[in-house]
Amino acid sequence: MNEMNATMITNLLFRHIRILLPISLSIGSATAADIEISETLQLPECHSIGWVRANAGVKGQHQGTDIILDEAKWGTPKAGQAVEQHWDWKLTDAQWAEAVKLKGEGKKEEVKFDLWMPDGIDTARGIVVMSGHGSGEGLYKHVELRKIARELKLALFKFVGNPMQRGFWPRSLLDERLKAFAQSSQHPELVNAPLFLYGHSNGTGFSAIYPAVEGSRVWAWISMRPGTTFQVYQPAAARIPGMVIFGEADDFFARPSKEENMGVIEAMRKKHNALWHYAVEPKTGHGPGDKTWPLVFSFLRHSFAARVPADADASKGSVKLTEVNAESGYLGKNWDAKAGGYQTLPISPSAAFAGDKATASWLLNSAYAADWQTFQRDGQLKK
Repeated sequence: MNEMNATMITNLLFRHIRILLPISLSIGSATAADIEISETLQLPECHSIGWVRANAGVKGQHQGTDIILDEAKWGTPKAGQAVEQHWDWKLTDAQWAEAVKLKGEGKKEEVKFDLWMPDGIDTARGIVVMSGHGSGEGLYKHVELRKIARELKLALFKFVGNPMQRGFWPRSLLDERLKAFAQSSQHPELVNAPLFLYGHSNGTGFSAIYPAVEGSRVWAWISMRPGTTFQVYQPAAARIPGMVIFGEADDFFARPSKEENMGVIEAMRKKHNALWHYAVEPKTGHGPGDKTWPLVFSFLRHSFAARVPADADASKGSVKLTEVNAESGYLGKNWDAKAGGYQTLPISPSAAFAGDKATASWLLNSAYAADWQTFQRDGQLKK
């Protein structure tokens, strides 16, 4: 790349990422001293995953490689179909910027960002970041999540709007917004605090793909009822604990088949020893309900304890997350699509597991494994 092209790309990235002026900014509070800040920006559609797929040359990158469909029981699709289903892209910020320069940035739409922090937090120990797509809006305001945030000293951050809510490029766009909110909230630690990610349906384009590029900051992530399970196939995120929750009666789970969607996570386990698991919520559709959230909150709590050091202080710089030893976890037998419904699935320490260790769900510890098992057996956790 010559000096002129490098300068043009740098300027383009600066234009799209750095200079983002809010069209509205409001600061309020849920209680007298809770921090609640909202900001709305106009962002171009070139940031969206859909635009990237259409314009940035990520289609066809994996021709001739061993792709996920070989292991997900898809049979013999056409070669073009196979490549289309693969979301493990190789795309740099410079390549994205070059595509924007060639194709144009597209129309602008509003993206709304919200930050909530409970009263009494001197330094936030982490941030739960949610795409507002689908159930993310409700989760952001969930009473139990805010109770957990007070207990663990967490901030909650949400964004919604087409240029970002289904996934976005470049990844640094989130870092820039957190930096802006760190300034407006007077909590500079938000620039470095570890992240827990949540995405529902096509919001998985955020929660599953972001860790593959910025994984050193993510302590765990969740894909809730993925609209496209192939977004989850991200080998670079294999060492970050992840959970995928399907709804048994979700039409997306049935397309093209339940076995094939579950096979994506099983292939990540087998090929990359991913620290991941999935759960199938019996008799439920595309939206999570009151019985779903306790498992989400259990995973949040256990993954936070496992990965964020007790003495971590993001106000002093980047936090080094605790590496997880795969052999120290538990394994659980995966849900049987043919049997369906509520199932009692065996769990045991990894070394003692009697089933197929390569594809079994990987669970953080004995306590979380027990919650996962109860959820699969009863469809809910006991209060």
